[in-house]
Amino acid sequence: MSRVLAVYSEKGGVGKSALSAGLVAAARRRKLEVIAGDLDPRGTFTSELGISEDNSPAFCMNDLLALDPQGQTGLAAEAFADTSEAWSGVRVIAAERALANRETDNVAVGLEFRLRLGLKGLIGADNVGILDLPPRAGGKLVTSALVAATDVIIPATLDEDGRVGAKEAVTTIKLVRDLGMNPDLRIVGIVPSMVPGGRNTLKDTIGKYLADTYGPLYRDDLAIPRHSVRQQTRFACVPITEAPGREAAVLSAVYDQILTAAGVKV
Repeated sequence: MSRVLAVYSEKGGVGKSALSAGLVAAARRRKLEVIAGDLDPRGTFTSELGISEDNSPAFCMNDLLALDPQGQTGLAAEAFADTSEAWSGVRVIAAERALANRETDNVAVGLEFRLRLGLKGLIGADNVGILDLPPRAGGKLVTSALVAATDVIIPATLDEDGRVGAKEAVTTIKLVRDLGMNPDLRIVGIVPSMVPGGRNTLKDTIGKYLADTYGPLYRDDLAIPRHSVRQQTRFACVPITEAPGREAAVLSAVYDQILTAAGVKV
């Protein structure tokens, strides 16, 4: 099956873009073709994949969502940008600050369905789509991604921001399903993100709250540990799967396990 994974929380700073890039790296190591879509106007995901203002594409996510497809499908291919050599094989639909204008776009009819139409026919069994969403409550950009996705992964730091971000994300996902915009949208899990080592009362308390509240949706078996190597690879704009050392290997393994949980082809 084709999979389009949306990485979403309604709080910033919970490791959302880091998880998105980690999943791209893991899928790339599986020899899958990856389509990476950035719906966050800040463009953090876009930058880590090696696309900057100096080599930004002429046609990007902002243009794709602003363009009336008039029934056409597959137009996302027009927005594909080449990554840096370190991320070769990944096709990116890049973000730019002007993407924020789509939130107040009252002219574009059916904007929330344009990404799904744009991706239709481009993602099959041998590739995967990974979408990085902005940390906000609903809105047209979030809804566009949730309508286009097959699955959602919710990263949650084990603190109050992580708890609130997960709670609000689940509410928005339910709304998208209940309104019939994407009734089959599946939550892969609420994944503990940037988890510090050692004992920590707040960490344990928030983890128990999430487990008690969401039951099997809380995936502590997929917990992403906090390791400094992840910040190093983000700064260097290289895949975590190509970094040396035990910590990089641990992170790479977790990202791979999350792909498996999402039903991505091995």
